[in-house]
Amino acid sequence: MFIRESVTRKKEKKYIQHHLVKSFRTSTGPRQKLVLNLGIISIPKDQWKELANAIEDKLLNRKSLFAINPKIQELAIHYSQIISNNKIIEEKENCIRQKKDNPEYIMIDINSFKNSQNKTIGTEQIMLQQMKEYDCNEIFSFLTNKERDFAKILIAGRAIHPSSERETVRWANENSGICELLNTKSKVYDNGLHRTAIKLWNNKEVIEKELTQKAKTIFSLKENVVLYDLTNTYFEGSMRNSKIAKPGRSKERRNDRPLITLALRADEDGFPKTSKIYKGNVGETKTLKEVLKDITQETPLLNIEKTIVMDAGIASEENLELIKKEGFHYLVVSRKKSYEKDFWKDSKQKTILLQKKNTILQVRLRKTENESFLLCHSKDKEKKENAIFQKKLKNFEKELQALSDGLKKKRTKKQYTHILERIGRLRERYGISYIYDIEVQHKKNIATKIIYTKNNQSIEKEKYKGQYVIRTSRIDLNEEEISKLHRSLTQIESSFKSMKSHLGLRPIFHKVDVCIKAHIFITVIAYHIISAIQKKLFNQGYHHDWTTIRNILSGQIRITNNFNTKNNETIYIRENTNLTAKQAHIFRLLSFNHRSLGTKRTIIKSHTF
Repeated sequence: MFIRESVTRKKEKKYIQHHLVKSFRTSTGPRQKLVLNLGIISIPKDQWKELANAIEDKLLNRKSLFAINPKIQELAIHYSQIISNNKIIEEKENCIRQKKDNPEYIMIDINSFKNSQNKTIGTEQIMLQQMKEYDCNEIFSFLTNKERDFAKILIAGRAIHPSSERETVRWANENSGICELLNTKSKVYDNGLHRTAIKLWNNKEVIEKELTQKAKTIFSLKENVVLYDLTNTYFEGSMRNSKIAKPGRSKERRNDRPLITLALRADEDGFPKTSKIYKGNVGETKTLKEVLKDITQETPLLNIEKTIVMDAGIASEENLELIKKEGFHYLVVSRKKSYEKDFWKDSKQKTILLQKKNTILQVRLRKTENESFLLCHSKDKEKKENAIFQKKLKNFEKELQALSDGLKKKRTKKQYTHILERIGRLRERYGISYIYDIEVQHKKNIATKIIYTKNNQSIEKEKYKGQYVIRTSRIDLNEEEISKLHRSLTQIESSFKSMKSHLGLRPIFHKVDVCIKAHIFITVIAYHIISAIQKKLFNQGYHHDWTTIRNILSGQIRITNNFNTKNNETIYIRENTNLTAKQAHIFRLLSFNHRSLGTKRTIIKSHTF
């Protein structure tokens, strides 16, 4: 084999490529054949032959007689793996599948045994098979065949290796066997993924509608409950030119970064229905109208007794009236933190045993003509809130004392206005300034002492720790039913948690608004797919989260083993590693095939090169 330089000109531009070529004899004379397009190689011309020989040695699994330059060695490994992989793909029709009932014995050199091209396929298989069950080829009918493969790579990549499109390209080409599972020869590149992501975003409504209907049909979803909530995530960068990235109150405490808001509607089983993207500074209460409009349009498919479950942030009086006007019920956490004692005088206290062991909820139910109110007190919630509160007190007093001690030290700012400003920042950060009376003594605009004492207002406010009130228009429900319906809101909270922690929703590095929206929508589609996977597993008592499932299945890989035979042949066998007990258990519960790719074999004879 040898390397040849190819020069082409187009529109007065010169393009150079390097080809790996082999010579062979025919009845009509010597001929040459292209083995591989190497692109542009960055080594001197006098080393081209050395590289060609090194590639041939790697393919034939033989040792070189002379020391090889490390850079040439690295290039030889890279190109030889591409050639051997292409050889297996090209000879797919001639590949021999191993049969247990037909043993075959070959004399080999065990010292020549090597393996290469290790690619993960475990999680990729269940993602692709779930997409097949959802008939994603039909859902993505507006894409070309190549773009459909790119769409699946984007979605699977977001679930398995959440990252940017550029990193997804590296993952798909180097670490994952997803291209082999898809049987695609198309090279994965970031511009192709970007364009495909934008096309998916442009068809958002159709895709969400189809995915929702597939889930409803496959899992026989009741859809009696609408869970609605919002979250936001932050950007890296100033985003000055963005129309949707705006400063706001971050739920991740990243108020220093521009934000974007994602609204999600789900059912009681946690299956996503529709999503909306808003500016980072949107008011939560203003987003409900669009959601009700979407639900109203779906009314023929929905239950008449549909109940909308929301958090307190969205549950304004105006929104509750709007829900009733549209003919739906609501169940929300009341914005009112305390009620008069007489309000609960006719109610009896009951104890509800929650699903968690040794966890109880003490409740009081009060019904009026149009609404039910459930006062809930959780000792676990009280314990948690007290721990958070005590930590805030400790840190607040620590920083306040450090500020006071600084007044006695040299070279510290002691101006009265500066100290007041510092105290104001502490009040804002910890939000517990009502606990303390703070006095700053000063002389000639120089602060001399800071005195702080706890006041009596804290006693009144702290007695409501661990308490909350659920408010609903469903007067037909009892205490257990109201509490259970409210706890279903944790489904959407876990959805947001999964998208942020497992699916790489945060942070966002894109700068263009349409790319930002496309990035978020890919995450939402990926969550549709893993929701189906987790539902199947949950129905059979398997309650691990997606990260655990992903980590277990990541151990299944596809690998190429190669060795030399006594007949001067090099045999390449590409096969899957055997499943562990945990991996086999997951595939069995999902009823998915763990051998989407069978064993393949190809032979390279020494005279071939």
